Amino acid sequence: MDSESRRFIRSRRNVLAGLAAAPLAASSIRPAFAQAQAGPSWTPQETQAALKDAKGTKLVLLGTAAGPVPGRSRQMTSHVMLSNGSAYVLDCGMGVTNQYARTGIPFAALKSIFITHHHADHNIEYGPLLTVGWIQGMRPKGVQAFGPPPLKQMTDDWMRAYQQTVDFWAEDFHMEPLSSVDVKEISSAGPVTQDENVKVSAVVVNHPPVKPTLAYRFDFHDRSIAFSGDTTPLETVAQMAKDADVLVHEAMYVPAVESYIRDRIAKGRPVKFDAFMAHMKADHSPVEDVGQIAQEAGVKTLVLSHLTPAIDSISDETWRAPAAKHFKGVILAGKDLMVI
Repeated sequence: MDSESRRFIRSRRNVLAGLAAAPLAASSIRPAFAQAQAGPSWTPQETQAALKDAKGTKLVLLGTAAGPVPGRSRQMTSHVMLSNGSAYVLDCGMGVTNQYARTGIPFAALKSIFITHHHADHNIEYGPLLTVGWIQGMRPKGVQAFGPPPLKQMTDDWMRAYQQTVDFWAEDFHMEPLSSVDVKEISSAGPVTQDENVKVSAVVVNHPPVKPTLAYRFDFHDRSIAFSGDTTPLETVAQMAKDADVLVHEAMYVPAVESYIRDRIAKGRPVKFDAFMAHMKADHSPVEDVGQIAQEAGVKTLVLSHLTPAIDSISDETWRAPAAKHFKGVILAGKDLMVI
């Protein structure tokens, strides 16, 4: 954990130690939430119903699991925001293409893709989303991609690898070929892009050894949505998310991580417990500290996602309770396909 993380945690613990446990404000959550609290995900029908004729900007959590681990009930990290008929995807973990399709949002609505950092659980399905999305109606000349270097090289390499596949489809169905998309690489904090629906900015966060790793803020006309990306607890994130309507923050429940890795070691995984936990604490945010970040930022709703460990035996209340020690707003334990 870097010096900024340590300073932030010490100062917030001193200031916020006397706060009572935060109310969950269940009455303020839309009825659709109450219908979908059981299990790690919403059904596609629930998601589509929540998006149908929706007024204003909506956020859908496509995948809420941390780590490049296949075979779980939760998909890897990805999100989509829908505003005024345009879709903005943040991160492309495995499963993003299927999850996007399950929302019922047309692929033709896809306008921009944002990548926080280059770990497989955040970028492994970036190329497939472009190719399959194109086959399903995505307009390649209208799509932009943003993220840390070498995103442009990755995009070009993917296009070269799949050129023959694209050419076959383009010839067979008389489609405009997918040659590339407009890629803009982001290496530092500041404005990222702006269009008729949203203004996007980014800050650099702490996720060693990956550099740069980004957190993003999306300021739509009707609401602001901030994403921490993968990071230790940082004052930078609290400042970036100041007064946002929604903060989606990664969350690690340390007791369960410890139990999980001990179990894996007992079953033969070749890793040392102390080394693994040192890595987790140097790269990720304990859920109690996430509550402090949200309280400092003054956000209305905190969404816990990129859950570590992403196992179904951890209840929603177990996820929320540590954050609620410090945060007084609405706390949601993220579920795949949840609409916010």
